[in-house]
Amino acid sequence: MNVKLRVLSAGAIFFFGGMVFAQQTTTKKKDTIKNETSIDEVVLLGYSKSITKPKSTVASNTVGEIFLENRPNVNMLTSLQGSAPGVIMNGGSGSPGSAKFSLLIRGTSSINGNTDALIVIDDIPSNASEYRNLNPNDIESVTILKDAAATSVYGNRGANGVVVIRTKRGRYNGGFKLSYTGMTGMSLRPLDKYKLANTDEYMQIMRLYGMTSANTAYQKAEEGKAAGIDTDWSKYFFKPEMFQSHDVAISTGGENISSYNSFGYMEQGGAVPTTDFKRFTVRSNIQAKSKDNKLNINSQIGLAFSRRNELNEETNAGISNNSVQNPLLGVLLGLPYLAPNKYANGQELFKAIGTNFDYGNNIYVLENLLTRGNLPSYVDQISISGNLGASYNFTKNFSLGNKIGVDYRQGDRIFGRAPWSYLANATQGSAKYTGFEDQTTTRDLTINNVISALYSGKSGDHSVDASVNMEYNKVYYRTTYRRQNGLDPRTYVPGSGTGYVPFDGTATSRYVPVVSASRITAGTLAVFGTVNYDYAGRFGFSGTLRRDASYRFVGENRWATYWSVAGRWNIDKESFMEGSIFNNLKLRASYGTNGNQNIVGAASGANPLLTANNVVRDLYTSPTGYGNALGLGFAYGNPLVKWEDVAQANIGLDFTLLNNKLEGTLDVYRKKTTNLFSTIPISGVSGAYSINGNNGAMTNEGIELGLRYNVIKTADINFSVFTNGSYNKNTVNEFTIFGDPAPGSAVTMAGHMLNEWYVYKYAGVNKSNGNLLFHTKDGGVTEAPDVKDAQYTNVSPIPKYAGSFGFESGYKGFFFDTLFTFQAGVKKFDNSLYWLANPEGLGSSAVGASNMTKDLLGAWTPENSNSDIPNLRATNWGYTANSDYFLKDASFLKVRSVTLGYQLRKDQLQNMPITGLRIYVQGENLYTWTKWRGFDPEPLTGTNLSLYPNPRMYTIGVKVDF
Repeated sequence: MNVKLRVLSAGAIFFFGGMVFAQQTTTKKKDTIKNETSIDEVVLLGYSKSITKPKSTVASNTVGEIFLENRPNVNMLTSLQGSAPGVIMNGGSGSPGSAKFSLLIRGTSSINGNTDALIVIDDIPSNASEYRNLNPNDIESVTILKDAAATSVYGNRGANGVVVIRTKRGRYNGGFKLSYTGMTGMSLRPLDKYKLANTDEYMQIMRLYGMTSANTAYQKAEEGKAAGIDTDWSKYFFKPEMFQSHDVAISTGGENISSYNSFGYMEQGGAVPTTDFKRFTVRSNIQAKSKDNKLNINSQIGLAFSRRNELNEETNAGISNNSVQNPLLGVLLGLPYLAPNKYANGQELFKAIGTNFDYGNNIYVLENLLTRGNLPSYVDQISISGNLGASYNFTKNFSLGNKIGVDYRQGDRIFGRAPWSYLANATQGSAKYTGFEDQTTTRDLTINNVISALYSGKSGDHSVDASVNMEYNKVYYRTTYRRQNGLDPRTYVPGSGTGYVPFDGTATSRYVPVVSASRITAGTLAVFGTVNYDYAGRFGFSGTLRRDASYRFVGENRWATYWSVAGRWNIDKESFMEGSIFNNLKLRASYGTNGNQNIVGAASGANPLLTANNVVRDLYTSPTGYGNALGLGFAYGNPLVKWEDVAQANIGLDFTLLNNKLEGTLDVYRKKTTNLFSTIPISGVSGAYSINGNNGAMTNEGIELGLRYNVIKTADINFSVFTNGSYNKNTVNEFTIFGDPAPGSAVTMAGHMLNEWYVYKYAGVNKSNGNLLFHTKDGGVTEAPDVKDAQYTNVSPIPKYAGSFGFESGYKGFFFDTLFTFQAGVKKFDNSLYWLANPEGLGSSAVGASNMTKDLLGAWTPENSNSDIPNLRATNWGYTANSDYFLKDASFLKVRSVTLGYQLRKDQLQNMPITGLRIYVQGENLYTWTKWRGFDPEPLTGTNLSLYPNPRMYTIGVKVDF
C-alpha cells in the first residue's frame, strides 16, 4: 500500500491518542502540476510510538486483513499463524478458550524461561499469557516487531519479539456509525490416519498375536462379534458443535472528541463433550483534544466475562496418560467389539467392574467422565483492562505525556468429582459419603505507568525526534484454594456450596476441608531514551538506551542495561535510481540487546512475572517425613542469578517495484542468548546435587522473506498473491549437564540444537525372526542396541521452516480469499501410535486391552518375511520407546482459511437504510497434508498423547453497516 502519513517518527508521538494527519504532496511532471494525496504505511512500535514505513529502521510486519477478518478464533493470536516471516504461532490445544499456545518469533531464545513474544495492547505491555477475553472484532491492527532496533525499547521483556495490538477508535468528524457483525457455524474434529481396526480386523490381529478361543480376551471379542457389535468410539468421544458470535459496534466523531463502543457475545462448543466456551465483552475507547490541539487525551477500557468448561487434562498434566482419568484417550483405547452406553451411571458401572480395568473395561470409565456433571470442571473469568493517557504540547517541538494502565483478572475455578460419578464411587472405601469439590480463586492486578518527555525538531533537511521515559510496573497477585471432602448426592450442585458434608469432629473423619492461600507482589522499573534522526528522507539513524530493574534479582544483578542502534538508506531517493523498476528500495541494519527476566516459564494462562520469585533466596521448608511427621528441609538459593541476555544483529531490505505491483521484505539475522537459566551440577557434599543458575549460551540464525504481487487491480477486479517463509537454525553453544544424555529423549547439548532427538536409529525388520534391528555406532546392526549406539538426529520438535501463501481476489463485489500455512523440518514422538502399533505399548500385552491400528495385519510372519512391520511377538519391542521407530515427521501444509463472499457496492445501496453489507462463508483448518498420522501436527510439543485436537470449522457470516 502506498500510504504517506504525516507522523512524527520513532519516539515522537507518545500518548497522542493515535491521531495521524494526512498531508498533500505536490509532484511536478514536465509542464503540468499534479496534486495527489497518498499515505505511507505506518509501523506501530508500541509506547504510542509510530513511524512511516519509509523512515522505519526496524524489522517489522503489519498483519494483513486476510489473517484477522472473518476468522472464528476465540483467541485472536491463533490467527497469527503464517502472518509474517519468522513467526510460528501454533495452538497447543483445540479446547475452546484454551491458554495453550506457542508464539515464537525467530526461534526459541531460552531453555527454561518464557519463550513467547510480548503482547502490547493499546501501548500497555501485558503480563497476561492468555487472551481469550479479547474480542478479535475490536482489533484495528497488529504489528509484529522482530529485531533489536524495534524491541530493545522493551528492555527486560522484549527478548522474544513483540506483538503490538491496537484496538479500534472513532475518527474525528466521523459522524455516527453503527455496525453489526455475526457469525454462526459448526466445529468438527480433524481427521486422523491411525486406521483403527474394526471388530473383524482386531480379531485377525489377535490371531496373529497367537490368541485363540482359550484366551478370555478373544472370547470377549467373539461374543461382541456374535452380537454384531462394531463400535466406532470416535463418535462418542467427539461430537459436532455449534459456533456463534454477535458484535455491535458504535463509533462517533465530532471536532474535538470521538469514541468507539462495542458489545459482543461469542459461544463455541467443544469437539469433546462437556467442553465449551462463552464470552461477553464490552469496550469503550474515547479520544479528545483541545481546540488548539495542544492537549490530547485518550482512554481505552475493555470489560469481559467468560465461562469455560474444560477437561481436567487441560491444567493437570499428571493425567495425560491415565487411562481412566483422561477421556482424550477414549478414541485410542476403545475396543471395537465393546458396546457403548452399557452402564446408566457411575454407581452401576462400579458395581459391574469394581476397579478391574482388564479387557478394555477402562473405556467405560472414560465414557462416564463425559457425562456432564460427573466431573465438573469450569472457570469463570472476569477481566478489566483500561488505560488513560494524556499529552500536552508546550511548544511545537516539546511535549510531556503520561499513560497509566490497569489490567485486572479474576478467575474462579470449580473442579470436583460428583458423588454419583464412577471415580468417586471407586475411591469411596468405607466412608458414607464420597466425592470432593475444589474451589480456586485467583486475582491478578497489574498497574503500568509511563511518563515521557518528547522533543521533535527540524532544520532544513535534518529532523530529530527524541524522548526520555520512565516505566513503572507493579503486580499484585493472590490465590485462595478450598477443598471439600465428602458430598451428599441428594443436594450437591457443582459450585453452589450445597451438599457439603460437615466435619464430624472425629480423628478419623474423611470430611476435613483443605484450605490454602498464597500472595505475590512483583514489580519492575525502567528508564529509557530514544532518538531518531532523518536526513532528507534518504538516510536515517535511531538509537535506544534502557536501564531495567526487576524484583527477581538482588544486588548488582537487580539492574541491567539494554540498547540498540540502527540505520537505513532509502536507495530509491538517490538520483541514480531514476527510471529504475523500483518504486521503493530501502536497506536497513541494526544491532542491539534485550533481556529476559522471565527465566522460568509460566504455566499456560499464568502471569510470567510471578515465576522464580524465590530463586535467589535460601528457603526453609516443612516437608512431611516418616510417619507423616513434619520435618525441616532446606532449599539452596543462588543470589548470583541474573537476566538472560539476548544480542541480535539484523540486515534487511524493503522494496516495491514494477509500478508497485511487487512488494516485499528480506531479513537476515543472528540472535545469541547468553546466561541461560538452568540447573548447574554441584558437589553432593552440600546436600544437593544441583543449584539453579545461569548456565550456557544459544544462537538462532535465520533468513526471512515476504512477498506480495498485485497481479490485477482495476475498478471491477483485483487479484493478489502473497507468500512468506523463514528458516531458523538453532545451536546450543555452551551448556553443562549431568552425565550423559539418555537415549529416546529430546536433549540439550552443546554443539547441537535445542531439544534435539537422541535415539537409537531403526534399521528395519530381521527377516529371519521378525525382530527389530537398530543401527550401531560403527555402522552395523543389532537387535539389542547399547547406550553408545544412540545418535543425534539433527531435528527437534521445533520447525526449522515455516510460512504461508495464498491469494486475495475480487470481482464486482464478489471476493474469494485463501490462506495456506506450512511448517517443515520437525519431528515428534507419536505416543498415540506407540500405543496403537506396539503390542507392548501399554507396558504389557496391549492386544486385548485396547484398540490397535490395522497396519499390524501386515506384520512379519514366516510366510510374510519381507514385511516392514516387526513380528507381533518380537522380543525387543521395548527398544522402540528409545528409538526413532515412532519418531515421525510432523511437517505439514494446511488449508488454514478459505473465505467466499459478496459485498454490495455503494451504488446498490442507494435509498436503503444501510451503508454497507457483506455476506460470506468461511472454512478454518479445513485440510492438512502431512505424514503425521495423528489429529493435528501443529502443537509444539515433543509428544502428542492426550492433546485436544484443533477443530475444523465452517461458518457463515454477515456484516451490516448503518
